[in-house]
Amino acid sequence: MATRLAVKAVRAAISLSVVGSLFPIVRAVAAPAVGRPVTRCVVADRRLGQISGLVERPGGFSVVNDTGPVIWRLDAGCRPIRRTVLRPPAPRDPDAVPLGGKRFDTEDIALDASGTFWIADIGGNTGYRLAVSLFRWRVGTAATAVARYDLRYPDGAHDAEAMLVTRRGAAVLVTKTAGAAGVYVADAPLRPTGWLRLVGRFDVRRACPACRARSRLITGGAVSRDGTRAVLRTYDRAFEWYAPDGNIARALVTRAPRQIRLPASRQGEAIAYTTDARTLLTATERIPAPIGAVPIRG
Repeated sequence: MATRLAVKAVRAAISLSVVGSLFPIVRAVAAPAVGRPVTRCVVADRRLGQISGLVERPGGFSVVNDTGPVIWRLDAGCRPIRRTVLRPPAPRDPDAVPLGGKRFDTEDIALDASGTFWIADIGGNTGYRLAVSLFRWRVGTAATAVARYDLRYPDGAHDAEAMLVTRRGAAVLVTKTAGAAGVYVADAPLRPTGWLRLVGRFDVRRACPACRARSRLITGGAVSRDGTRAVLRTYDRAFEWYAPDGNIARALVTRAPRQIRLPASRQGEAIAYTTDARTLLTATERIPAPIGAVPIRG
């Protein structure tokens, strides 16, 4: 009898270990910003009242609204100095077009080490959307030289606003939901049409039990220039992960992030790392739209 009980105990321990590895209970490590948040500048141009994505550029920034693949170059004072209207190919997957009258629902932007922009046409809060699109465009090329990738979810329609581009060229999308956010990967090399792969889920409620509903909706994401750090933001805070192996998706669903309070904003949806990854930059929809800087490393 004692032997049977011992065997059962070992099996139970193994079972719990496996379940724990698949569905880890991850709590964020509360950590204040290293320095006091400051405002870099304030966007006042009314054409930029729906900023959903942000990256740092030499001498300023680039942003995208949620209305289409139009990249705005801003100087260090947040003044628009260039507007590039990209012309991607027509969709190859008809389900990649947002419903509700919108042609695009661009929700995030990234700039990889090769100088290539990634724009995430992934929003789905205005209609049922079974597929999403990613656009890639290299700085300095024609506005028509845009690569388009239409990607289907494996489990139905989702709304998403966060895209993370890894150093290996994979794209990680994180859904916007009050429950556990789905973490989906488009593996490199991307093809014109394909499928997203569900890696797991990040549940803000477990990482931050005290977070209210507004603090649980993922609205943007970014990866550090060296590809080892990733951040997801909500309307009022950020969660940051360290992934020395560059596997961002796995880190999101298996490792404990640290939690960082962000500057108050009306509708904060954009976040980016500075080049040295010592500071987080934030932006918001609605004008005036301050670009904030949150020091996170000494």
